[in-house]
Amino acid sequence: MQATPAPSSPPRSPSPSNATVSKVLPNPPPNTGTAPFSILTGLFEKLQNERKRDKKEKLINAWFTHWREQKGMDLYPVLRLILPFKDRERAVYGLKEQNLAKTYIKLIPLNPKDPDAMRLTHWKKPTEKDKVSGDFPTVLHEVISKRSSVVESSLTIAEVNDMLDELASHMGSREVQSRILKRVYNRATPDDQRWLARIILKDLVISVKETTVLAVFHPDAQDMYNTCSDLKKVAWGLWDPNFRMHSDNKAVRLFQAFTPMLCSRPTRKIEETVKEMGEKDFFIEEKLDGERMQLHKSGNEYFYCSRKGKEYTYLYGKHVGEGSLTPYIDKAFDERVDSIILDGEMLVWDPISQRNLPFGTLKTAAGDKTKKANMPRPCFKVFDIVYLNGSSLIDRSTSFRKKNMRHCLKEIPGRIEFTIEYKGRTAEDIRAKMDEIMENRGEGLVIKHPSSKYVLNGRNKDWIKVKPEYMDNMGETVDVLVVGGNYGTGGRGGAVSTLVCAVAETGNGDDDDLDMKYRTYVRIGSGLTYADYLWIRSLPWKKWDDKKPPSFLKLSPKHSREDKGDLYLEPEDSFILKVKAAEVTKSDGYHMGFTMRFPRAMSIRTDLTIADCMTDQGVMESVKNVAKRKLESDFTTKSNKKKTKPKAKPKMTMEYTGPKVEDIEVSSDVFEDMKFVVIPNAKSKDGDQEKKAMQSKIIANGGKYQQIVGKNPQGVMVVFMGSGMPYDVKMIIKKGATDIITPDWIEDSIALGRPAPLNRRYFVYATEDRQLTAEYRMDQTDDGEDEESGDEDDESQAAGPSRTKARSPSAMSDEPKRETKEDPELEEWLNVPKDDTRHDSATDDEDYGADSDNDGPDMDDFVKVAMSQPGYDSDTDDGEDMDFISKDDLKEENMEDEVQPEKEDVKMGENDEAMEYDTELIFRHLCFYLDSPKNARKLNMKVKDKHETAINNAFDETAEFITANGGRIVEMNDPKLTHILLDKRDTTRRLDLIKLTSKPKLRQLVIREYIQACLDENTLLDEDDFKP
Repeated sequence: MQATPAPSSPPRSPSPSNATVSKVLPNPPPNTGTAPFSILTGLFEKLQNERKRDKKEKLINAWFTHWREQKGMDLYPVLRLILPFKDRERAVYGLKEQNLAKTYIKLIPLNPKDPDAMRLTHWKKPTEKDKVSGDFPTVLHEVISKRSSVVESSLTIAEVNDMLDELASHMGSREVQSRILKRVYNRATPDDQRWLARIILKDLVISVKETTVLAVFHPDAQDMYNTCSDLKKVAWGLWDPNFRMHSDNKAVRLFQAFTPMLCSRPTRKIEETVKEMGEKDFFIEEKLDGERMQLHKSGNEYFYCSRKGKEYTYLYGKHVGEGSLTPYIDKAFDERVDSIILDGEMLVWDPISQRNLPFGTLKTAAGDKTKKANMPRPCFKVFDIVYLNGSSLIDRSTSFRKKNMRHCLKEIPGRIEFTIEYKGRTAEDIRAKMDEIMENRGEGLVIKHPSSKYVLNGRNKDWIKVKPEYMDNMGETVDVLVVGGNYGTGGRGGAVSTLVCAVAETGNGDDDDLDMKYRTYVRIGSGLTYADYLWIRSLPWKKWDDKKPPSFLKLSPKHSREDKGDLYLEPEDSFILKVKAAEVTKSDGYHMGFTMRFPRAMSIRTDLTIADCMTDQGVMESVKNVAKRKLESDFTTKSNKKKTKPKAKPKMTMEYTGPKVEDIEVSSDVFEDMKFVVIPNAKSKDGDQEKKAMQSKIIANGGKYQQIVGKNPQGVMVVFMGSGMPYDVKMIIKKGATDIITPDWIEDSIALGRPAPLNRRYFVYATEDRQLTAEYRMDQTDDGEDEESGDEDDESQAAGPSRTKARSPSAMSDEPKRETKEDPELEEWLNVPKDDTRHDSATDDEDYGADSDNDGPDMDDFVKVAMSQPGYDSDTDDGEDMDFISKDDLKEENMEDEVQPEKEDVKMGENDEAMEYDTELIFRHLCFYLDSPKNARKLNMKVKDKHETAINNAFDETAEFITANGGRIVEMNDPKLTHILLDKRDTTRRLDLIKLTSKPKLRQLVIREYIQACLDENTLLDEDDFKP
């Protein structure tokens, strides 16, 4: 395949018409008017209260359709209010929560010492009187509601946009902004002002992603937005829903910020990654720790912007006469290059230390105007080209693009360079390069398929990032979602101090985060700085209710506080936290069944979204890989005579443990030859006890119970004790082979002394065969009403039990639906049918988990255990043992029982029971080797004579700091060793120390200043920032 041909004419600056052609917007379609702002806020209220994505889409679509029919085809005024964080036309307002509070205190007006004024300025702090806190717009609404006399808003959408434009244009002028908001205060209801505050803060909290809004607006809207990151261009270019974009318009264009291709997270071992590459040659690139940046060049004009479309041309330079980068890289481009777009990473290069500096120093280095030769400077690392001389290359292969990229420019060290790149074919090639990268202080690798296209805003298996597979006692590193928080004590008292984190559940939900469930996994209390806590505590935390925990969160069935918080965050309000720990260990205190030992926060990942959260599948893969490595290590180090012990019998999890049958006396044969599965009320605190009580009644009256329906549902009945439509009940209904009855039938049968008639009133779900029986239909009249008739009814009434009318799945909701009176005008906009308050059917999706077409694993593949108790019928499982994770996983896990190490594994910590760091003695559980000259001489290692005495003295002082704060000083061969301290004046032994201490576990190498930095912040910091 040949490279794109170069132009025959020399490069030149673009003519004015050419330079601006890509920036010209299409003409806006005409509108005949606007709409009341209250109609839009009514839509927001509906979206906030609706949990199902498809219904959210219908609401938005109905609203958009009505606007087009009544007001015109230009929806840009609406889109910029629904997606305020995507509106690049309007500058920032300079009105965060604190400034908004001060402005409203002045315009209402309030005395600064007034309780409501204090509420506004201290909106994060809950009080006994005012429980709502943590969400400024809600607090503002409470304060305004006490004073506002406006009962109907007179603001229109056009007026709101004009006012927001005024606020942006007067940023920094508190007096003018106060007058603007005073007009809002006098004309808008408290409800509408709450939503306006959310728009100003650019966070509506309606749980609707921009992809959903754009997809409803136009089928090609997301594609166009990917190429330009311009909401106005999308709104005006695709105003006609029937118009379809030509494929040529879905390509990148000069001076338009596109959304770049992203790497897929590895969820399997390296060998599986190689399979994704087709087991052919692939590219191995170094993963960089900088800011993703795209560089556009046409003639002498340059344009820089970030992954999210933020322009940085003002920093790096629009032409060769300005900026901190453009003047130094202009000569790097081949003279045949007229126009080009490069994708890469912006780093900070320090010419003195000859290394890249941490990401946080980038803006400082880019803004430095001293131009001194030895000052840190921005360095652009290029790894892809997507446009060349008028042609988009996103549909060309990676190999083609890379070949062109290297022909288009030459490296200028420290200014513009190519990303380090290798060719690989096997998993060993990846591991070998990973070792090299680690020795050179790198972060990881990116594996790329040579034939892959460049997919805008794509994240697929053609680009896979691989981070070091650490096997050390600090080696398990994950990106988890913060879901809960607990108040601290002592110096951390009165505010969020420890964080409860979770991983995403696979096989549950779809691409919309609303349907996602998260499983609790780990609690973090170390590693965050004071500045981190200030930001975290500013988030909209909500009070935790043990009786009604967050619906998106799956908690441990154990009644403990390990994975419960005092507060919690909704996923859309939360953030990803990078966590590193000693190891993964079993724990029944978390829903995962595992947790991390000695976890600490490494960084808040503002560059990631909740979609990047680690999955439960990733955790289990990690657990399996660690177990496999241990086994491989055991086999290579042990003698041929290995001690074995019998395979341990699989244990039942708590919710699958039934009553002891031998302790129950059988008093009747009411349920003789009948089998039951009892499903408790998942939302009841005493659900397990209620389930066991029901199982005991069944056994006492001659029946048998089993824990799941199994593969042979013949003769099995499910007794459902709850309400709503939980996941396991939905799965049984979906199969359509098993009847589901209420507990009333069991109680009535016991009272009668024989099985009660199985008529419809007892059924939650009846199979088709059941519905055809006369018994099922015996008390059903033609109009569908239940009739109390016949001797059986009289007999049952005499016996005393209360009869309940049959409950259909559609009637089983967690809360009764309240009939709300719709605003007639809003009803017209949303086209809400008057009887649309009913649920659809038994398969209607409740807020319990997956959609019906993506319901995750079958119940047969859920948590299964071998049952051997009397009264438990194991025949329904076809003689198969039941899996804990999956059938294949169990084989590898049980290998650990077959071969026991002769020697107990060395674990980090003062004892094996220790699980967390000490918040006071921050170095407790850590062991340090000091690479001092005197220790090096003992080991016959090279030593620099210069500064020898000073370095020895410095290490003596450091040792005192370590021991005074709970740490230990150990020899280099101590198996508990966690850290090796070096002095930056003598790092000659660095590589030797890595090699000597890497088996079987890698240790952390840091410079001596790491100790003082941790003491200054009173927490353990990220070692990566202190590598020698």
